[in-house]
Amino acid sequence: MTSPAGLLLNPRSVAIIGASEDQTKMGGRIFRLLLKHGYAGAIYPVNRARETLFGHKAYPSIAETPEPPDAVVFAVPTAMVQDEVKAAAARGARTGIVVAAKFSDAGPEGATRERELIETARAGSMRLVGPNCLGLFSAVNRLSLCSTPAVDIDELKIGRIGLVSQSGALLGTIFDRAQSVGVQFSHGASVGNQADLEVMDFVEYMIDDPATTVICTYVEALKSPDRFVALAARARAAGKPWLMVKAGRTDAGSAAAFSHTASIAGSFAALEAVCREENVILLHDIGTMVTLAGLMARHGGKMAGRVGMVTGSGGYGALLADALASAPGLQVSAFTEATRSALVEAYYPAAQAINPVDVGNARVEKMYEVTRDTVAIIARDADTDVLLNPLTTSPRVEVYAQAVVDGAASGDKPAFCVVPTGHMLNPAREVLVKHGVPFTNCTGEAVEALSAWTAHSQFTPRSEAARPTGAADVPAFGVLDEAATKTLLARRGIRTATVTLARTADEAVAAAEAGGYPVVLKIASPDIVHKTEVGGVAIDLADAGAVRAAFNAIVASAKAAMPRARIDGVAVQPMFKADVELIVGARRDAQFGPLLVVGAGGVLVELLRDSVLARAPVSAADAKRLVQSLAVWPILAGHRGRPSLAVDAAVDAIVRISWLAHDLRGNNFELDVNPLGVSRTGICALDARLRIG
Repeated sequence: MTSPAGLLLNPRSVAIIGASEDQTKMGGRIFRLLLKHGYAGAIYPVNRARETLFGHKAYPSIAETPEPPDAVVFAVPTAMVQDEVKAAAARGARTGIVVAAKFSDAGPEGATRERELIETARAGSMRLVGPNCLGLFSAVNRLSLCSTPAVDIDELKIGRIGLVSQSGALLGTIFDRAQSVGVQFSHGASVGNQADLEVMDFVEYMIDDPATTVICTYVEALKSPDRFVALAARARAAGKPWLMVKAGRTDAGSAAAFSHTASIAGSFAALEAVCREENVILLHDIGTMVTLAGLMARHGGKMAGRVGMVTGSGGYGALLADALASAPGLQVSAFTEATRSALVEAYYPAAQAINPVDVGNARVEKMYEVTRDTVAIIARDADTDVLLNPLTTSPRVEVYAQAVVDGAASGDKPAFCVVPTGHMLNPAREVLVKHGVPFTNCTGEAVEALSAWTAHSQFTPRSEAARPTGAADVPAFGVLDEAATKTLLARRGIRTATVTLARTADEAVAAAEAGGYPVVLKIASPDIVHKTEVGGVAIDLADAGAVRAAFNAIVASAKAAMPRARIDGVAVQPMFKADVELIVGARRDAQFGPLLVVGAGGVLVELLRDSVLARAPVSAADAKRLVQSLAVWPILAGHRGRPSLAVDAAVDAIVRISWLAHDLRGNNFELDVNPLGVSRTGICALDARLRIG
């Protein structure tokens, strides 16, 4: 059975309620564009005041159309939508597009109207997209049910990229941007408030659609996170890259997204982690998304990140080389000896036969031949994966662009261009569009696109997490102090520093002498999280005098810094000399469940902000990859000949903490093990807190 999304993108018949010939009205624009792009199915314009529209018979109501239409566009004011949807559902219409806004995007009253609207449609077995959307198009099916002026072009050329946007205006913007650089789409849909059909309904259709090979999405909120994860796996299995731009990375962006479509953005950090684990390409800008989608649709396959460049400007080449060298996963390729010899034999002095190649250094002044042959030589270089050709303002730029096109055609490597903004380079753009060679107007977009492509190509799927031995119990609701949290961790098989609570200096000395020097003293208070910031920590105390002095100083400092804090005493524990301190924490994310965080810990948490998230639980292999992604990894691994630290022990602790997070998944919880000390001989949880809501 055809899915609702498939029915909307490939209907046998369409009714437009509110159709007219007035191009200032939504129904008029949608009707005209539907006719303009040659839709071959039955069209039923509904207009009470007209007998014909653009030569087509008009109908006074949906009830009088010759048959129940597959798809209905409701191009009527908000106040009329409910009645028209009820009539269409009664007629047997299967799907509909609600263009009007002022539903859940307009507050509680609008949200009530929206719920009633969906209930009405569902009662008649009708599915809706919207409200607050601009509709959809399908170049494959010559269909336009969209009012954006972006699709008011001579021809909807068929591409292999599917586009789904929560924002209707951005659907048009992305489409227009893509047209300007020669990138085409198979289908496109805006979903607005996602009251019924949502982004994932259309993504699912495009995963199964043979006409689509790359999927692009603009998302403000994930309505069904579990479905997103499942579809990401299906897209991978189908070999279809999924690119996403997500609004709501910051508090300001989340607020703007909510005001737009009443969508709660969710945690961007959590989404970022899930996209990395599922190989969904999360990008920051729609321009980069268009650039990369165009490359992937044209070339497919994988990209290893070695970039060869040919330029008419040595300066531009140098700037681009800097940008590439500093981007994750990319490098300026070192040509093979055969390539350098071929460049020298053809046109260049030996000192100039290097990457990037400046055609201005050639021994002859034949721009077309030199550029074409240089690009062709590099296109055959065994140590180059992709060709990136920056174009600059010069006489006969169209000839230079044609030379790049012809040279790249002699090889099978992906090739695209950077064409900086400016009207003087429009002739070059026209050449590239004509031949379908992808390009971007911005160096940053080019570099980000290549870096993302490389990361996508190097994807390693998560391995199955095996539960370690040890207790699996979880405590009841409440806040566990350091001692209680460490007891829980110890039962889970994690080494912890034994804590003794001292309420007086004498008790602190007795605890230190019982456990052995040196010791660490820390303020014990449920109200003080960052102990060092209030002078609440003293380390490496070697005798009774040092312990007494430190006890009195810690208590006095904490009281002065936070007079209202409850001071339970001072925690005394043996000194563990860590070479590196990590933070291992976890919390429950509202969308994706228990999340693990691993990063540089101790006082470095805020200073370095060096951390990575993952869904819990994790396997040992995945835990090690998390640690290897940190900036502190070289120290753990043994920097410059120094002995490596106890990485396997740290990985084991991370795995065990991830399973604790998994076991707490039914609760709203926050766990911090900070620091987890790592030395050459082992690990130790030096401080920890747990709150279970």
